[in-house]
Amino acid sequence: MKHLFISFLILCQMLSCKSKDPSPFQDDNFEAIHQQFHGKYKIVSSVSSEPLDVNLDGSYSSDLLTEIDELTTGTITSPYLEILISGSSNVNPEPSFLFVQAWPEQFVRLGSGKVWDGIEMILFNPDYSFAYDMKVVHRAFEFSNDRKNLHVETNDSEEPLFSQSSPKTVTVLNDGKLVVVANRRIYTSSGVKQVTVTTTYERFTMLT
Repeated sequence: MKHLFISFLILCQMLSCKSKDPSPFQDDNFEAIHQQFHGKYKIVSSVSSEPLDVNLDGSYSSDLLTEIDELTTGTITSPYLEILISGSSNVNPEPSFLFVQAWPEQFVRLGSGKVWDGIEMILFNPDYSFAYDMKVVHRAFEFSNDRKNLHVETNDSEEPLFSQSSPKTVTVLNDGKLVVVANRRIYTSSGVKQVTVTTTYERFTMLT
């Protein structure tokens, strides 16, 4: 019986120690996380897993900043990433973490009032025309304990376009930049291609 009681005490101590492990969700870490991540980020680079001709100029490149003008000019609204860190309140007793990404999705007109759904693997047709429509994804996320990764939640209720292009990984670099990896389907001079897009963001402003 004595040995059982001792084992119980040891187990309690182990659980107690475990509960005191550093966590990015503890109140004493909130301000540090807010200072490090909260704000708006701009695109530094965006690279596809294979060369594409998106702007239909006959030249193929993996550098999407040269292939998709909207990634740099943002004539509709600037493509961006926001990391929103909110403290606890009466409404939300726990801090909240929100990942917001605006990305220019192609709006391809197929004729006869038909528009590409962003999913179908259509062939190239010179009679098709396209423009860009900025799509914004809002997702809750969690930090890894070392704050080197952001685990963005999935949402099966979203439209397929948002689901298939949602972030697969978000990595924090040592200099504070964020690297977002997503699978995207892009209409090109070779038809629709499914590629992995790696986009690096740099924070340029802190939000209040």
